Amino acid sequence: MQQLTEEAVIRKQLKQEDQKIENDPNAVYADAMREERTANLLDQLNPDNLLTDIEHRIRGEKKDPYTQKWVPISKKYTREINEELVSNFVSFLGAILNQNTSMSNFSVNEINNMMAMIITYVKNDLTVNDEKYDIVGNWTEMDRIGNIICITCLATFKQAMNGTFSRRVFGTMKVSADLTREPKKTWKDALAVWR
Repeated sequence: MQQLTEEAVIRKQLKQEDQKIENDPNAVYADAMREERTANLLDQLNPDNLLTDIEHRIRGEKKDPYTQKWVPISKKYTREINEELVSNFVSFLGAILNQNTSMSNFSVNEINNMMAMIITYVKNDLTVNDEKYDIVGNWTEMDRIGNIICITCLATFKQAMNGTFSRRVFGTMKVSADLTREPKKTWKDALAVWR
């Protein structure tokens, strides 16, 4: 059995959803649903959301699935995280985790070089500023912060490897645009106005 690519699966799902929407007698509603779905996809791709996630995870918080608010991971975990630590890493990652990165076409070598740079920065920042951040000798906390940053960056880079993510996004948007496009008029239709 032939295995479907990610892009083919997304196209198939979008086509099935659009067929359901097309059968809806209310065409305006159907168009609104398509636009909402495209906007939702673009919102999920927004790097600002990724930075917000990292910021809260460094603080030791998780997103409550019911309220969609950030809450401490546990009642016992109430350790205050130094605000300068959070702002330094969010600032650093803001230059890396952006739409240019997500939509890039990185090779394995480029990803390895960027990850080496990130690991070096995280390691140096946490060890040089450990007193300022109030994490002297707290290797578990340093590892936790480093892992949050490195795993998130690696996942973003892997999505961008060889342009996979951008092809998937543009493929989804193209399918959506194709379904909303009006039928092409012929040159005879254009001249019909003059009759």
